[in-house]
Amino acid sequence: MRSAMTGNGGSESPGSHFDGWNTRVSELRGLYLQIQDIATDAESLLGSPATSSSRLGRLASTGSVLERETFRVMVLGEFSSGKSTLINALLGRKLLPTKANPATAFTTLLRWGEHERAELYRNADRTGGVTVTTIEEFQHEVSLQLDADGASREPSFALAVVSQPLDLLRRSVELVDSAGLNESPTREQVTLQFLEQVDAVLFVTDASRAFNMTETDSYLAHVRRLGHRQIFYVVNQFDRIDEDEQAEVMARCRHSVARFGDSGGPLGDNVFFVSAKNALKARLAQNEAGVRASGIVELEKALETFCMLDAARVKFVRIGEFLRENAIGLRQHLQEQSGILLRSTAGLRESLEQSQAVRDALRRSIREIREVIDRWIEDMEDQIRSRVALFLQELAAEVPGWPIATNPSRSTVGRLFPVTRSGREEYARKLGDSYTITLQRRLQLFAKGTLEGELTKRQEELGRQLTPLLQHHEAAFADLRTDLSGVRIEPAPDFLLRTLALSIGWGESGRTRAEDIPLPYRPGPMLGVGTGAGIFGVAGLAGLLSLGVAIPPLGVVLGIGAAVGPLVALGAAWLSEDKLRAKATEQFAAALLASAPHTAKAYAESRATNLREVWHGIANTLESSLEELVDGVQRTIDASRLDEQQKQHLRDALYAHEQRLTTIEKSIGDFLRPYVADRLAAGGGA
Repeated sequence: MRSAMTGNGGSESPGSHFDGWNTRVSELRGLYLQIQDIATDAESLLGSPATSSSRLGRLASTGSVLERETFRVMVLGEFSSGKSTLINALLGRKLLPTKANPATAFTTLLRWGEHERAELYRNADRTGGVTVTTIEEFQHEVSLQLDADGASREPSFALAVVSQPLDLLRRSVELVDSAGLNESPTREQVTLQFLEQVDAVLFVTDASRAFNMTETDSYLAHVRRLGHRQIFYVVNQFDRIDEDEQAEVMARCRHSVARFGDSGGPLGDNVFFVSAKNALKARLAQNEAGVRASGIVELEKALETFCMLDAARVKFVRIGEFLRENAIGLRQHLQEQSGILLRSTAGLRESLEQSQAVRDALRRSIREIREVIDRWIEDMEDQIRSRVALFLQELAAEVPGWPIATNPSRSTVGRLFPVTRSGREEYARKLGDSYTITLQRRLQLFAKGTLEGELTKRQEELGRQLTPLLQHHEAAFADLRTDLSGVRIEPAPDFLLRTLALSIGWGESGRTRAEDIPLPYRPGPMLGVGTGAGIFGVAGLAGLLSLGVAIPPLGVVLGIGAAVGPLVALGAAWLSEDKLRAKATEQFAAALLASAPHTAKAYAESRATNLREVWHGIANTLESSLEELVDGVQRTIDASRLDEQQKQHLRDALYAHEQRLTTIEKSIGDFLRPYVADRLAAGGGA
């Protein structure tokens, strides 16, 4: 990434067009500012207030989507595989700690910032307060500390968010440096949780033991079961392999990846053989020959191309279509207001009075739609709660059969059974932690597979239930708008999809935001490329509504595991290894069973809140549109003192804005066309 992204020399890579990212983002930002400028001027001309529910208010609140849409890449692998060194080499500076022993105490999210700063969180979900520190203080905290006996100390924090003014991060790319797998149960759980929130995985394996059974059967299998298909495999420390053995190792690694069902196109095309340590040394010494010899350039080229073709498409298509929908809606609003200005004050007053019954009926239909949504959400909350509780109860019965419970030498609990009381107590706690890792994985797969599929089907059912209500409402609203303004705007056939997309874009109360939903599960890109008004190709309802299913809070899972150590500690002094393991199994299963109702309730409430935020956006949009129309008529009546010359001036100004918006819509269509064309050529479709 560095040669094409920082301009620090070196040959131009195939992904060098990635440098056009800033230009393209600036284009979108410029179009957004034009739309915002038109909305501001129009609302000033019409005398309408810029409230949070007005078009201008909503447009202002969503402008930050240009800044916050990021593409997140997680660097994953077992401890001491060289993950942090690799990130340092990509960044071109020693930012993250690197040691021969496990060095990373907690997960770090690296993102763009004008100034260096680090935010440290005690909880992985960013609750419990934040500590803002310098980079030097962050580096001290994130370095895994050992006690006098060589055991790792529990860190004070669970997550760091580090802002850096580095070009690699400027392009809306975020890097996640995860604590090593198979080293600490607590840190591994945070890593597993983050897998739900990333868009691509860069898996790092040690060349001397590349793709061992633990990596392939446990971690990589889990990554793929979560739905990740864009995986870059980095065989690190390749310089340690003797030259006469390198070809054989490369062939075995490529075969392992191909056997795993992920060859990335041409055989081994996504497998890279790198010496991150040599790359960092050469980069710091500005030794371009050394950088090329390290093997990192090929990885950077692949990442650059991937980010440009896929990250750009995800970011640009979503934002571009969102902006175009705002432009279309605003233009139609201005047409409506121009029509109102054409009518006489007496005629408007009479039409408004005669429309009272229709307006009351429309408000009743909005209440009916909201009630349907609320009943559905209540039913879904009950079903989710019972489904999760049943799953946890079934898991509790399976605990004695979990391989980790009967084979601790394959887990993180250690290979030697301790002989001291304190050692046995620690052993019991580590057994509980090991069970918790398995629990975390099982919950992730259950949420990603079973629950997400069930929820998507139920949302499709809700969509079908709402469709006739929305069609009836929109038809009545179109008639009312025609009666009041004289302008006929046909209801959009994909109104449900469009409204949901927008409701997710800004959120009902500022809590449901695009970045709060993992990117793979956000609304599907709306890939229409028409240049005229109202042309809006969309993904199917199922694709749009796959909003993702978060796992139960990490704290709940940790609490189940934490309950095991103290429960078996009293018997730790006299229990044998087998009996201690059996006792830990029994207590963990009991804690899991007892916590099932509480865990399921907390999870269901969280999902219901998210669903309510999204789906209430439909009723809110209907309500806002109705009030906007009526308020526009009332303002014109109140401004009856305006003479015809002033009204004509207003109409001319609004018409000029309409023309500008039509041009903007065309510009957005032109902007999106290459990304959509690439998508269709690749067989992605809409």
